[in-house]
Order: sequence, then structure tokens, then C-alpha cells
Amino acid sequence: MSTNHDGGAAMGGHLEHVSGGSARALKITAWLTGIYFVIELGIGIWTGSVSVLSDAMHTFSAVGGILLAIVASRIAARPADSVNTFGRRRAEIIGALLNGFFLLGMAGIVIFMGSMRLQDPKELATTPMLAAAAGGLAIEIYSLYLLWNAQKGNLNIKGAYWHVLQTFVGSLIIIVAALVIRFTDFLEIDPILGIAFGLVLIYASYGIIKQTLTILMESVPAEIDIEQVQDRLEQIPGVENVHHIHAWALTSGRNVFSTHIQVESEDDAERVLKESYELLEAHPGISFATVQVENGCADLSGSEDIDITGHHTLPLTEHELLVSSPQGHAEHAEHAEHAEHGGHST
Repeated sequence: MSTNHDGGAAMGGHLEHVSGGSARALKITAWLTGIYFVIELGIGIWTGSVSVLSDAMHTFSAVGGILLAIVASRIAARPADSVNTFGRRRAEIIGALLNGFFLLGMAGIVIFMGSMRLQDPKELATTPMLAAAAGGLAIEIYSLYLLWNAQKGNLNIKGAYWHVLQTFVGSLIIIVAALVIRFTDFLEIDPILGIAFGLVLIYASYGIIKQTLTILMESVPAEIDIEQVQDRLEQIPGVENVHHIHAWALTSGRNVFSTHIQVESEDDAERVLKESYELLEAHPGISFATVQVENGCADLSGSEDIDITGHHTLPLTEHELLVSSPQGHAEHAEHAEHAEHGGHST
């Protein structure tokens, strides 16, 4: 006997979409950073400051990153269909991955520009540098405020948030460089801080790329202790063992869980199913679950390769697998009835 049940409806409250407010915040941030990029690039070319030019390059990458996040969010919002049965929520992760590599590329450009200027420091006009940084800080602080709440549970928006955060840090670096040059004439401070900024970008891009690859590799989400969940399920009265336990993330904050639960008796099946879903629904890290309750192993041949629990049993024969399905129950009963009356089945 095998009972399958889908917990998506029961746990639907855990699912969160990109809200209209978050989409609006992304659009406003894209416009503000786009306008500021043009202004900052002009100041950087005029002054020749590596710090200003590097920050302008990252402002440009921030515009691209935010636009990428907007496109990915729109694709991810499309409903599930017969081709994409989980929807297109992975689009957010792909967008975040591209943003991570975008950041990494910007880091390489910034470090290269800084190392070249370090070999030939130049006198810089500090007043335009301070003006560029002041304008940037105003825009970046407002943009960070708009994106703060949305980025907490969305890796796609978090990538855009990090882009803006790095431009904020870049503005601070420009202020420091301008003040040091004005009061000490230490011209090397500009490329040194530019290179330091590039290293910060490498750190940020590494974190985003690592998180996205973890999701794309369908690793167990950090907020789910798979062994603890298995242990709690096996403590339900009537459960013989829990096997084929899996947990992965569709996108950031949307985790999926599935498992097979073998019961001691068919009479326990419905109660065990109900209690297991109550347990899983109470778990804050699980958004959607599918549980199969069975009183015999209903696994296909070769499936032990992806069963981490070690509860391996011989695969069902074709007849046993048929009997374990709802259609099989009906056919099995029909065969039994024919046999009881001495009839034959074709």
C-alpha cells in the first residue's frame, strides 16, 4: 500500500513572491543609479580619479545588476504549467548568478585600473571628487533603504542590493581618498583604495556565486537539518522507518521537502500521514512537501543511489509495484475476485 499526498496547499503560507513594493523599489533604484552613473562617469573622466572611475564602473554594473534582477523577477513570477511544473522561480537564481559574475568582472577591471595608476600617480582635483561622492551617498543610502527588507529573503534582490552597497562603499572610499590627498598630498591613496574596493567586490561576488551554485546543485538548504527532521518523523507512533528523504530549494526562501515513510501497519497510514504533515508544516524552513506513506518499499530499481538513509530493500517486482498503486489495487482486487470464483483473467 502506498499513499501519496501533496503538501503544497497546506504550506502555501510559507511561499512569498516579489511584492509590488519590491518591484517598485528595484525600478526606482535603477533610475537613480542610472542617472548618477552618467554624472559620476563625467566627473571621473574630468578629474582622472581612479576611485571615481572605478566607482562609476561599479555604478554601471549596479544598473545592469538591478535591471537583471527586475527581468529575473518577472520571469520567476510566471505561474507553473505543464512544461515548468514548479514554475520559473529558478530564474531568480540564474539572475543572481549572472550578477555575481558581473561583480567579479567589475572587480578585475577596478584592480587592473588601480594597479596601473599606482605605477604612475597623478595630481587630482579633490573638490569634484568630494562632490561626486556626496551625490552618490545620497542616492545610495535611499536605494539601500528601499531594498533593505526585500533583499532579506530573496537572493535575486540581494544581488542587486550588494551592487548598490558596493557603490556606497565606493563613495566612502572616494571621500577618504580626496581628504587624504588634500591634506597630505599622498597621491597613491587613490589607486590603493581603488584596489581595496576591488577586493571587496571579489568577496561580495564570491558569496553570491557560492549561494546560487548551492541552490542550483540542489543541496540541502542551510535552514533545514535533514537528520533532525528524519529523527522527528521516525518518532511518530507507527513509523517503521523514513527513507528517500530529500530537501532542496527552488529559489531563495522557497524550500521543497519529500520523503517516503514506511509504516508498521496499513491501519496507521492515514494517521501517520496527517501527523507528518503537521510536523512539516510547523517547520519554518519548509515551503512545500510531498510525503509517501507505504507499508512496503515502493522504490524503483537503482533508486538506492540517492537514498542517504541506508534503508535499502529489494526493489518491488513489476507485479508488486502495480499492486502498490491505486490502479493496481483495483486490478489486484479484480484478479482476487476471479480467482475466488474459479474464473480467469485476461
